[in-house]
Amino acid sequence: MKLSSLRGSLTYCSVLALSMAAFTAAGAFAQETSDKDKASDDKAPETTEVVVTGSRIRHKGAASATPTTVINAESIRKSGTRQVADLVNQMPALVISQSDQTSNANRDKDSMDQGHPGLNALDLRGLGTKRTLVLVNGRRHVPGAPGTSAVDISTIPGGLIERVEIITGGASAQYGADAVAGVANFILKKNYQGLDANIRYGNSTYGDMPSYDADILWGKNFAGGKANITLFGTYGQSNGVVAGQDRPSTSRGNPWWYRPNSSVPYTVLDDQHLLQYSPRAVVLLGSKPYVFNDDGTMRDPILGTAGLYPTTADLSLNSSVASLITNSGGEFDGRYDNWLLSVPSDRFITHGTFGYQFNDNMRYFLELDYATNKSHGEYGLWWEGGTNKLWDGNPFITPEIIAANGGQGFPDGLSFVRNFPEFGKSRSNYRRELKQVVTGFEGELPALFREHDWAWSTYISYGKTEETVQDFNNTSNERYMRALDAVSGPGGTPICWVNSDADTSNDDPACVPLNPFKPATQDVINYLQFDSSPMTTSLEQYVWSGYVTGGLFNLPAGEVQVALGAEYRREANNIGARDEYNPDSPNYVPDYGVVETPLKGEFDVKEVFAELSVPILKDLPFAYRLTADAAVRTADYSTAGKTTAEKYGLQWAPIRDVRFRTTYGKAVRAPNISEVFTASSISGQWLSDPCNYWNLPNRADKTQYTAANCAAVMPANKNDYWLWLDVIKKGNPDLKVETAKTLTLGVVLQPRFMKNFSATVDYYDIDMSNVISSVEPQTIINKCMDAPTLDNNYCDLVVRDPVTNNLVSVIKQNINLARRKTSGIDTEIDYSVNLASWGWGSNAGTLSVNSIWTRLFENKYTPDPDNPDSVTDTVGIFGFPKLKGRTSFNYSRDKLSFGWTSRFYSGMRQTVTITPESYAPYKTKPIAYDDLYVSYWLKPNMNLSAGLSNALNKQPPRYPGAEAGGAYFGDEGWQAGVYDVIGRTGWINLRFTR
Repeated sequence: MKLSSLRGSLTYCSVLALSMAAFTAAGAFAQETSDKDKASDDKAPETTEVVVTGSRIRHKGAASATPTTVINAESIRKSGTRQVADLVNQMPALVISQSDQTSNANRDKDSMDQGHPGLNALDLRGLGTKRTLVLVNGRRHVPGAPGTSAVDISTIPGGLIERVEIITGGASAQYGADAVAGVANFILKKNYQGLDANIRYGNSTYGDMPSYDADILWGKNFAGGKANITLFGTYGQSNGVVAGQDRPSTSRGNPWWYRPNSSVPYTVLDDQHLLQYSPRAVVLLGSKPYVFNDDGTMRDPILGTAGLYPTTADLSLNSSVASLITNSGGEFDGRYDNWLLSVPSDRFITHGTFGYQFNDNMRYFLELDYATNKSHGEYGLWWEGGTNKLWDGNPFITPEIIAANGGQGFPDGLSFVRNFPEFGKSRSNYRRELKQVVTGFEGELPALFREHDWAWSTYISYGKTEETVQDFNNTSNERYMRALDAVSGPGGTPICWVNSDADTSNDDPACVPLNPFKPATQDVINYLQFDSSPMTTSLEQYVWSGYVTGGLFNLPAGEVQVALGAEYRREANNIGARDEYNPDSPNYVPDYGVVETPLKGEFDVKEVFAELSVPILKDLPFAYRLTADAAVRTADYSTAGKTTAEKYGLQWAPIRDVRFRTTYGKAVRAPNISEVFTASSISGQWLSDPCNYWNLPNRADKTQYTAANCAAVMPANKNDYWLWLDVIKKGNPDLKVETAKTLTLGVVLQPRFMKNFSATVDYYDIDMSNVISSVEPQTIINKCMDAPTLDNNYCDLVVRDPVTNNLVSVIKQNINLARRKTSGIDTEIDYSVNLASWGWGSNAGTLSVNSIWTRLFENKYTPDPDNPDSVTDTVGIFGFPKLKGRTSFNYSRDKLSFGWTSRFYSGMRQTVTITPESYAPYKTKPIAYDDLYVSYWLKPNMNLSAGLSNALNKQPPRYPGAEAGGAYFGDEGWQAGVYDVIGRTGWINLRFTR
């Protein structure tokens, strides 16, 4: 056993031993008591003390100055989602980040996090998963994957969830720096008694996504009702592999922009199949395309029904082969073929709780979690886009090729395009294991201070997440270029050029020449491809937290209350490296083209916090209630030093039916462990130089400075579009803290004349400075050339050859950007009615309606600290619709209930450079998806339910990028979950209770 594994196991056992020892010691003081019921419902009577997310103070009534959305267990059940994250992500305040539909080529838009298939995370306001704090029972949960700060929602036991409370105003002063955008608190069932078991089957309308889930929940009170034990277990499997060619929206050719000349707007040219997506090599000779047969001879291509689409490229250049496009009906693949639209998953989750009520004033609790998750990502076929060329003297340039080129050679090289299906798809397998123990005490302190009651709570927790990753079927780009560069050896036998020159230091005896015009032979495949050894990375989290809360004194309007607490947290990252990629390993293989180095990093933080609630007025004209709240939290980070967050709230109800609320907060977020401690790694990526032949005149987002900057560093390879460059990723210990100011203004309507009706309208504004974020490599290169001078922060991350000015590498690391700002309005309407009150009969049933919407006003970011006037507003871009909403109707009567939910998105466009003046259409049409649900109790303890998601099987819009789910494949690949590419899915569930 490795020392680190032993240490983690010992720590886990130590916490268990400590908790049980504390339980035994406290047992000496146990006395007879009865359980106290505690409500946390917005409609709780004012005589009941409740704790709501966003405050530790136990208010009488659950009114909160901070906007809060609640999803209860019944809503989760009716949604039919396999993962509760899929339902939570439907809330308009959240932006799709990590899900089974987006994590194949995951790229969290403002982090270094990549490649965690099967992980489900939450992103409030689109500010990043690291600014959305996820709690379980009001306590921190260990992150779902090492190197991230995001909690994997799929590891939270869905069948045990009582409700989910989502607060969409910043809560850093109450809970810590991670809560800049808000908090999602998953509250689990307490003191459960009975049995609840479910068996679920689901599939797509195409029959290719079967899923199987089973869970069981059991709980029992004992020791005279003072003790409870609850156990939960679930296993779920979804092994369906759905790729681009398996769905109508992605199997046909993709839409893209086209215009015949610059005097007319761009229009959408649909059904495009690029000739470069061919299983056989394609060349352009004498302005004519040719396809190679398996024997290496050439023939005319089998084009689509429209032939070749018009192009502005110079067809006299063989390098223009990469720009040739046809449509469906030919022999050429689609853009998204072999890319997974949804990743498979295999999940196992167990959860156990134990509680013991010693007396009226003390309760012990213990929570144990263990979860595993297996998944994999597949990343398409190895592809040649025309950048790597064959040169004169290459023995694979046949006389037939030269004849088709008018008898001329190729002094500038011969370009070709193709996929290599014989290589198979590259794949990475992931296995994650999570374990966590939380234990503590909570209770009451009656009449502690001047006859005012107080309450207290304290806990310690230890959590560890391990992730093991292994790569399969990878292709070495360095070996590929080496094998492609062939010359004639002795007797005319093709050999690799590196073995023919006078320099013996670069010889590669294993190199096998690659003939790209024939199917690759097995000896070539064996030379080019490799599997890696497994790599294991771990994250450990230790937390101690405690607080007391209660009254200080009474004012005419009520009791002044306070909460005081402290928290200590330590996190340690142990980032591994695959032996073949690690230069310090004896198994390191340099020409695999990937470099990883192991790293251990840790930080700790000590925090103290306080809250105050002051009732100012009560039961007066135009002042039914007036209450002020305040919170402050001071933290001392081992990495970032001392920070302070504060928040103020005010609630005013002029009459009982109407309540106005506002909050203002200032938060300081220190860089988390993954932002500071990320092991250095080098990998390759296809990128383009903003100074190349196409980008310099045509790139839409260039600036007035781009041309002059490119003139100063004009690269020698300016005629090549795609370049395979080293991308160097590493942490940044020099990061500064980021700051945020948050404001909410809202009104709550609960008219007495309309029972069970409530409506809320809340304005929010979040303004962040020194934002910690990473920038995609292509954006870094572009921003370097777009700045007023080449002396800028982005050019510091770009390496060019000092002689040729060709791009060599790009450094990707988190940096402090200038600013990020978002604002909008949230609305929610909730109403339920017994139809008997409408005169429809005593057994007419109950109808309930919930409608929640977000109108986005601005979502601006300033990426360059040295250029504050360069502001990008992404309102209306994929992932950030101006208007997003979810409305559900549910009806129940006796044993039967059914529901309908509609999810709405306003029209969106691909990038900020697309305007109505230059593009038609410039955005998609609005779209709504409909979900259906029906449930029937077959027996008092047996229920059968079923449902459909995207019941009408609506396909994504035929708009560039939208057809693949709203993905912009490249810098914004993380957006692939905006539109539903899977289509209609159905499920059926059998439930047994006792």
